[in-house]
Amino acid sequence: MRFGSMARFGAVGLMWGISYFWIKIVFQGLNSAQFSFFRILVGAVAMLGVLLFSGTRLPRRPATWGQLVLIAFLANALPVLLVELVDDALGADAGMVSVFNASVPLCVVVLYLVRRRTGRIPATLAAGLLVGFAGVLVLYAPWNAGAQWLSAAAAVNAVAALAYGWSMLLMEKLMKPAAEDGQDMHPLVLATSQAVIGVGWAAVNLPNGGFDRAPQFSAAVIGALLVLGILNTGLVYMCFAWLIRDEGAAKASSVLYVVPVVLTVGMVLLENYRLTGREVLGMAIILAGVALARIPQRGATGPAVGGRPARSVAEPTPAAR
Repeated sequence: MRFGSMARFGAVGLMWGISYFWIKIVFQGLNSAQFSFFRILVGAVAMLGVLLFSGTRLPRRPATWGQLVLIAFLANALPVLLVELVDDALGADAGMVSVFNASVPLCVVVLYLVRRRTGRIPATLAAGLLVGFAGVLVLYAPWNAGAQWLSAAAAVNAVAALAYGWSMLLMEKLMKPAAEDGQDMHPLVLATSQAVIGVGWAAVNLPNGGFDRAPQFSAAVIGALLVLGILNTGLVYMCFAWLIRDEGAAKASSVLYVVPVVLTVGMVLLENYRLTGREVLGMAIILAGVALARIPQRGATGPAVGGRPARSVAEPTPAAR
């Protein structure tokens, strides 16, 4: 495994895992609609600055923007829309929601097989994703949710997981080389475009509670908002897109299993949360699954499922389309 991929994998898992603690600080001064808007606005401004500094430009083709809008809709707007349409979606059991979030890697594999009927999923990757998902089940014990598994809230979370998995496959296709029917889009361009589009989605949702009270911008709130906007929404999302480009959506999705482990460890360290034996076992199984999923394929010259070999340092990056 290349050091760059390891570093990006670690950054995504760590920063997305601890985002819960930063969000708690932001909610001291902002409500959810205000937070969504200002977080993505900060991220978009930061990424546009990075894009300008790098000398790269945003896509120009309307068809490309159409694909980018679809990705943003599937990953961001659709879940919010479904929550608005389903009354009890916000009351879903936290364990059940976590399980659906962790099902995204499996959704990616299923969608990958549906889209590429001749595609080959390496045995270690498939086994690792299944083991990781089993670990999430042990960690959160979703069976305690009972009848909620048959509720509209469960259906909303299932659709959201499939939509997010689909968005990852679309991201992978955009970043593929032109010779492989892709557009060779750089992860920086993809992440910046998603942030810019996200501002529009968040602005549309802003009237839904965003004007109920004035935001309170304390130093702590501003600091947490900058971390979540610049890092998590901007640079870390770019690292996630980079993982998808280099490894393929299926393997890159294994980072989503690291998030609940980091979150749980953070709760122990920052909130004096007391772990149970079941939770320790669940985290151990998750990490074993992630390690199994990320075993390099023997004799492979590039990613086994999707993705592509990394660029040579001397190879120029083409302009975004």
